This record gives sequence, structure tokens and C-alpha cells, in this order.
Amino acid sequence: MSIKQFISRTLIALEVVSSKLLHMNVEDVKQFISHTLIALTMVMVSRLLISGFDSKDFVIGNYLWLPIGAVILSYLLFGFKVFPGVLLGYLIAEMLIEGSVAGMYLDADISQRELLSRTMSSLGPIFAIVIMRAFSLSNFFDDNKINIGHIFFLVLLSAVISTLLKTFFVYNEAQKFLDNPVEHIGSYLVGDMIGGIVFIYIGIKVFALFFGRNKSI
Repeated sequence: MSIKQFISRTLIALEVVSSKLLHMNVEDVKQFISHTLIALTMVMVSRLLISGFDSKDFVIGNYLWLPIGAVILSYLLFGFKVFPGVLLGYLIAEMLIEGSVAGMYLDADISQRELLSRTMSSLGPIFAIVIMRAFSLSNFFDDNKINIGHIFFLVLLSAVISTLLKTFFVYNEAQKFLDNPVEHIGSYLVGDMIGGIVFIYIGIKVFALFFGRNKSI
């Protein structure tokens, strides 16, 4: 998929979201905006917190990828509708890390890779939740109590799916990846699992009461 095709499809998706917003009442719109902003903030902050652990070589993943936990928590709390906020949180964080919009998009190949990579990272947990739902494993709450087993399995499945998506759709033609695919897959998979579990564990403690009232999935 070219960058133009991706942008075109993203704009179409945003248009669909916008049309739905037009049919929502004021309170629903306010709630949607607040939830989206919370998701955006969680993803952005979690990404900025671990920027110091990034490898200079993009083939090696960050071994404490907290954002995947932030993404999962966002979907569990607010549902898939906050996807735009999740993706935007990723992109804003990357721009801040690079220092500017120009710094991030100076190289066309890098810009496309970053955009696709963050999109795959945002979609991975959605696919994981859908799969778990299909196999009746998406009971993340039992009588207003958090089902830790299902949530941790969700983290692991999200890590696997996210890593595979990035492997086959983002880095599959990169020479550095082709030189050492095992190390690439291993580092991204481990980083997603560790970071996801750490963030979810902390998030569960912080949002324990909020979880019971907002069972979106």
C-alpha cells in the first residue's frame, strides 16, 4: 500500500466517523471527544516515557513498549471508537520525539514506515479482541471484577498480532529486517508483551473503579 492510498483510506474512515458524529446528540459527542482525548493522552505519554529506550536501529524493537498497553486499555475502557485518538496519540508522540513534523517526514520512506507501523500497532489489539470475542474469550469483566487471565491473554495475543502485522506489512522489504528477521520479530514481540503487561497492570490499579462502570467491550 502506498502512502497516498493509506492517506486516502484514512480520510474515508474519518469521513465515516464524522458522519456518525453528526447523528449523535450533544452529550454523546462530548463523551466521544473526552474519551478520545484520554486515549490520545495515554498513548502519547506512554510513548514519550519510553523514548529513551529506543534502539537507533529500527529493526530492534523497544523492550518496554508501554503504548500497546495504553492502546488495549483505551479500547477496553471506551471501545473501538477511540481508534482515531489512539493513532493520533502515536503520531503526535513521534513528532515530539523527532523534534518537529519536518524531522519526522524528512525521509519519505521513514514517514511511510512510521505511519504504517503505528497504524498496525493501533489495529493489532482490535484484531485480538475480535478474535477473542469469536472464541468467547472476551469476558474481561466478571460481575464488575476484572478478569486478569483474559486481559493478560489479550496482551499476549495483541503483541503477536501487532508484531506479525508490522513484519508482513511494514518491514518486509527493509534490507535490515531481511538480514536478521528473527532478532527483529523477537525484540518486537518481547517488547510488546513486557510493556503491555506492565502498563495494563498499572492501569488496572489506577482505573480499577473506572473499569467497572465502563465495560465497552
